Amino acid sequence: MKFGRAFQEALAADTYPQHWVEKAVPYRQLKKLLGKVREELIKAGYDPDTLHRLLADHNAEYRLETDASHLLRPKLVVRPALGGPSPEPATEEPGSQAELASLASDGDDANLLGSSHEHDGAGDHDDWVKIPLASDARFFSLLQSDVTELDTLQDEERHSMISKIHDLGAEIAEVAKPRKGVIKLSKSDLYRWREIFELYLAAQVFFSTTEASGGLRDSEKARKQLVWFQDEVNKRQLPRKFKIESSAVAYSHFLALNATLLQNLQFQELNQTAVAKIIKKFDKRTSLGVKTTFPKAMYSAHFISEAISKDICAQLAREVVNRVPQVVDYTCSICFSICWLPVRLDCDHLFCIRCMIKMQNQNKRYCPLCRADVVQRANETHIDEKLVRYLEQWFPKETKEKQAYNEIERRKELLGDVYVSENPPHCLVM
Repeated sequence: MKFGRAFQEALAADTYPQHWVEKAVPYRQLKKLLGKVREELIKAGYDPDTLHRLLADHNAEYRLETDASHLLRPKLVVRPALGGPSPEPATEEPGSQAELASLASDGDDANLLGSSHEHDGAGDHDDWVKIPLASDARFFSLLQSDVTELDTLQDEERHSMISKIHDLGAEIAEVAKPRKGVIKLSKSDLYRWREIFELYLAAQVFFSTTEASGGLRDSEKARKQLVWFQDEVNKRQLPRKFKIESSAVAYSHFLALNATLLQNLQFQELNQTAVAKIIKKFDKRTSLGVKTTFPKAMYSAHFISEAISKDICAQLAREVVNRVPQVVDYTCSICFSICWLPVRLDCDHLFCIRCMIKMQNQNKRYCPLCRADVVQRANETHIDEKLVRYLEQWFPKETKEKQAYNEIERRKELLGDVYVSENPPHCLVM
């Protein structure tokens, strides 16, 4: 299937918003203009083979220059004295001069209307002759205009999603906030949301941190990862376990936001492919070689230079996912469990109190992370009381489990393993 047809079917099949579709790359229109560019070149004696030879021998250049307003000004210049046809006046169609004049704002382009060629300095003493073309100016004007509109659309969608992320962050902060007391904790959805976000972080939907495939995901991989995340959430029946009714609403908003971001990524990739295809076709039919120069000449804020998903994912992590802290962010790097009671050494590294006591009892002096000589100087004043209160608030189950474990460890050190078992032996004295 030809790309033009596949492109139109994709725009229709993926149920994009109508105002998105209206700003999609006008691929068919660009293809028609490309045909006129080829006809104009051949009529002037510059068929693809001739141009390929002239460009390879540095006897011709096709320049995509930009003016002060960042508008593209394509220009074909040749050295006719070194081989190649002599430029002849282009036959103008009715209205074509007016169309070209509307595209040209500088003196050089305006002079094309009244003469068949002009000399153009190329930075050396050789004379270059500018070949008068009209269709290529219309081609790049249309392409640049559409890419600019896609940039504008990206900005609009970015602002819209950032606003939704801000609202969603406040919504989840309310339903997932910790509640003091056994009764209130039993009505909290804190641990349901923590498990949901653990799965979401594991899915790495839009951005991968693995060494083998790090960086932004393409839309197809992002779609698969998002499906995996939803399947895992449903397998664990987490939405059905919500105890607060508004948690289910917040979860549906979270899924909708991810779906919108995925759709935006798909739309961006589709249009980027259309631009790449039409530029490749331009080079194939004209041999003018703009594949490498066009992206550099384009003054594109987002469409060519970056993907919207990168910024939105960072915003989503800051304002939504980070609303529910994960235990991995407060894990002791020695025992790999929650850092309770947290001892902050003079080098600012944190360890749980039992690991710190063990290191001191073993006469260790150096921080396991930075090798600073600080371990033996630690005492009760190094306990981070502010972090203690934070961990008790956000990780009530984990801190209680760690306290029980620490007590068992302390009994082992004082009394030995036999007194730690659930069914200790009877007292031999009695």
